[in-house]
Amino acid sequence: MNYLKRIALVLLFFVIIIVIISMFLPSSFHMDRKIVINADKEQVFKQVNDLKNWKNWSPWALKDPAIYDMNQAFSNPSFGEGASFSWDSENDEVGKGTIEIVISTANEYIENDIDFGMGEITGTWNLNDVENGVEVVWGMDIDFGFNPFSKFYGLFMEDQVSPDYESGLERLKVFSENLPKIKKVVVKKEKLESDLWFLSIRDTVKQNEMNNVHGRFYAMINQYMDKNEIVSDASPMVIYHLWTDIVDIETGIPITDSIVVNDTLIRLKKIPQCNVVTATHYGSYERLPETYFGINEWMRKNKVVVTGPPWESYVTDPATEPNPDRWETAIFFPIE
Repeated sequence: MNYLKRIALVLLFFVIIIVIISMFLPSSFHMDRKIVINADKEQVFKQVNDLKNWKNWSPWALKDPAIYDMNQAFSNPSFGEGASFSWDSENDEVGKGTIEIVISTANEYIENDIDFGMGEITGTWNLNDVENGVEVVWGMDIDFGFNPFSKFYGLFMEDQVSPDYESGLERLKVFSENLPKIKKVVVKKEKLESDLWFLSIRDTVKQNEMNNVHGRFYAMINQYMDKNEIVSDASPMVIYHLWTDIVDIETGIPITDSIVVNDTLIRLKKIPQCNVVTATHYGSYERLPETYFGINEWMRKNKVVVTGPPWESYVTDPATEPNPDRWETAIFFPIE
């Protein structure tokens, strides 16, 4: 019994010593690493601001890429303020946790709340214009509070965390610099001078089944138009009424005026004359979100009120122009 008491007293003594020493240790931790990336600022921002893009460069994707393959682990949407991502890895170096974007200032600053059981952790990203591109500063701040053990751990934390930060920034640099350069998004406000009539097919499909939808629907509309000798004088279009795991898509081919349509699937639709915000996207369809981002930023800065879903008009036909770099797609947002 005396032996157990001695052990207990020794342990208590060590705990007291640790608590006393911890009172003189920092109750917070700060670390940051920086790198200059020769790439478009918007592209670098998008890689960090969309949590699904972290798989492209994250140091933890090297240790356990599977954590980024689970769609249910991401919020919807996965970008901007309020977006979150949760992971649970069997790899001890990756562990379990959650990250949430709490502040997102376009192309300038991002702040994350991070939780993996080590106190209040704040991640920060600062993007600064420099001569050779954009300087990216990735920071971490932790509030240990009064936890003596966390304070002691904080003494060794930079040595443990900094290699991951440096690796992540290097991977972000390589990935971003290898992306095609963004063409400047020129946004303007116009007026749709007359009603836009079009024949359309609208349906809901799963996002992973989108590949053949446009061509199939356009072929059906074209067949109806040929059969009824209906002429189109404008580029085919598409309206995305909703884009989640299930996409509400409406494909259309403009016509010159209102007509009577006798078909169980094809409908006559109209976009009434209105004010629009528009921009032209140059390049492959995979990079359309970059142009949408530019339009949305312009509308945010100009306090524009959108009155309906946007539509895309495919100026270039991929069937006749195989080079995606030469494709043009006009994007329209109806506004007040």
